[in-house]
Amino acid sequence: MSLAGAMNTAVSALKAQSQALSMISNNLANSSTTGYKGVTTSFATLVTQQYSTTAYTGGGVTSSVRQNVDAQGLIEATSNSTDLALDGNGFFVLSYGQNGNEDFYTRDGEFSINDEGYLVLGDNYYVQGAATDAYGNITGNIANPESVKVNINDKQPIPTTEEVIKANIPSSAAVGDTFSTSMEVFDSQGGSSTVAMTFTKTGTNTWDLTLGDLVSTTDGTTTTGTLSPATISLTFDGTGKLTSDATTDLTATWTNGATATSTITLDLGDEGNLTQQNSGTDINITSIVGDGAVAGSYTGVEIGSDGTIYANYDNGLQVSIYKLAIATFPNPDGLSAMSNGVYEQSTSSGQHNVYCVAGEDGTGTVKSSSLESSTVDTGDEFTRMIVAQQAYSAASQVINTAKDMYDDLIAAIR
Repeated sequence: MSLAGAMNTAVSALKAQSQALSMISNNLANSSTTGYKGVTTSFATLVTQQYSTTAYTGGGVTSSVRQNVDAQGLIEATSNSTDLALDGNGFFVLSYGQNGNEDFYTRDGEFSINDEGYLVLGDNYYVQGAATDAYGNITGNIANPESVKVNINDKQPIPTTEEVIKANIPSSAAVGDTFSTSMEVFDSQGGSSTVAMTFTKTGTNTWDLTLGDLVSTTDGTTTTGTLSPATISLTFDGTGKLTSDATTDLTATWTNGATATSTITLDLGDEGNLTQQNSGTDINITSIVGDGAVAGSYTGVEIGSDGTIYANYDNGLQVSIYKLAIATFPNPDGLSAMSNGVYEQSTSSGQHNVYCVAGEDGTGTVKSSSLESSTVDTGDEFTRMIVAQQAYSAASQVINTAKDMYDDLIAAIR
C-alpha cells in the first residue's frame, strides 16, 4: 500500500468522523425538540481494488445518515388541549398553506389555532382532516382531507334524534283510562317544542300512546310541526314487560322554518324502561331524556383518542366537527426530513397508505394535551462523541505518520 493511499484512507476517515460528529451535534441540539427523531451514522468500507496476500490497497470509509423516524418518543402531558401526540404508528397530515396541493407529515403535534380559527403547526402548515356531522359520522373525504377549522364562533344547536322514556303505567287501570305527560323536542335551529303524550288503555295488557302536535315551549300555543305516526300500539306480557316494538322512528314535519323533516327515535326500551305494573293509580315517570339542545356559543375544543375533534359550547354540548387524517408509510425511515419537524414523501418511503382514522388500520391513537418528546438520549450521544473523537484522532495520527515517512524518504534522496 502506498503512502499516498494511506493518507487518502485516513482523510476518508476524517471526513466520515466529521460527518458523525455533525449528526451527534444536531441530535444534542434537538434533545428538547418536540417530535424530533435522532439520527445515527452508518459507516461502510470502500475498496478500490482486490487485494492479495502480498499487496493491500485500502479504499477508506464512507458515512451516511440513518434515520429512525418510526422510533416512539416518550409522551408527556401538557396543559394545551391542541397539543397532540401519536402513540403508535402514523403521522399527522399537513398542508403548506390553507389550500395547499401537496401534503406533508409530522409527529410534532405542537399545534395551535391561528387568527382564522384553523389548527396549524407554526405559521404555514395546516392540519388536515375530514369534516363530520355532530355525531361523529364522517361527511367529508378522509382520503382527500381538508384544513381543519376548529374555532367555530357561530351558535350551534343540536336537533333531537332520540327520546328515551322510562316509566310505569298502572296495570290496575280500567279500559279507557288515560294518563298524560309530555316531552321536549329540539329542531335544527335549536328551537324547543313540547309534545303532549297520552297513554290510553285499550284492553288487557294493551295500550295506545298518542302523540300530539309539536307546540312551541316558549308560548305553549304556537304549533311548530307534527309527528307521525301519531299513535303507537303497546303490548305487555303477564309480568308487565313490553312485548311490542321497543323503538319507533317518528317523522317530525316542521312548520317553523327549521329543516323540513327530521327523524326522532322513540325508545321505550326492552329492558324495563316502560312497564305495566300494579304500583299505584297514576303513571310514574322515571325520566324522559332526549339528545337535543338549544343553541350555545363556542368555548373551545377537545380531541378524542380516535382523532375526533369536538367543539364545546356553553350550553354543555360537545359536538364532533372533524376527524384528523393519519398517514402511514411502508418505510417511514425513508421520508425526506425538512425543517420544523416536517417530513415529505419520497421514493424511499413509498406511497402513503390511505389516510385513516387514528387507532384503525395499524395507526396509533391520539393523546390530547400531550406531546411526543425527542428520541435523543444525551448519554448515548456523548458516548458516540467520544468514539468519534478517538477515531478522528487516530486518523490524524495516520496522516502525521505518513508525513514523517515522506520526510524520511525525501531526506534519504538528499
